[in-house]
Amino acid sequence: MIEHRAAVNTLLDVNERVALAPSDRVFGISSLSFDLSVWDVFGTLAAGAALVLPAATSRPDPVGWAARAADCGATVWNSVPALAQMLAEATEPGAAPPVRAFLMSGDWIPTTLPDLLRSRWPDVRLIAMGGATEASVWSNIHEIDEVDPAWPSIPYGVPLRNQTMRVLDHRLGLCPPWAVGRIHIGGSGLSRGYWAEEERTAERYFHHPDTGERLYRTGDL
Repeated sequence: MIEHRAAVNTLLDVNERVALAPSDRVFGISSLSFDLSVWDVFGTLAAGAALVLPAATSRPDPVGWAARAADCGATVWNSVPALAQMLAEATEPGAAPPVRAFLMSGDWIPTTLPDLLRSRWPDVRLIAMGGATEASVWSNIHEIDEVDPAWPSIPYGVPLRNQTMRVLDHRLGLCPPWAVGRIHIGGSGLSRGYWAEEERTAERYFHHPDTGERLYRTGDL
């Protein structure tokens, strides 16, 4: 159960960071049953921008996406990394739609993907985000600049506005840098819990015994 104010906290913060404006065209590639579509629809409306939808197909069509994005002048792309990669691979250098920003989340981002995207869109902004549906879609952000060849993955980033991400040990103590722990999310984006599932809600949401902060257990390391 996500309150209006929790979703708005995420949407307005991301809009500001992306500088979404009425002149933008957001390509809505995500299914409406997937939480990324919340920003596609309501973030776009909040900024007065336009939402571009691809043709309805039963299978991925990156060539069709590229043509549709070019025809409609799509400027912002928001998807899981795999779909961004498919678009790049289906786009010829010098013939890319005018995308100025890629928002990628929902899965691990290959360290080779930023260079692939920049080979098609040299001046594009690449923004990695993460979080949980239970915390209003996204809770953390990292703008990808140079990728260190030694990195095993793209950094997870820092919390979005009015949100917290705590890496805690099994005793709920804050882990020091480089120590392994589990990610817990708190702050204004946190949902009330699961509809009509009190036991499940009690398992995943709790108040920290020392700080009193309400947190969500993601289960992620």
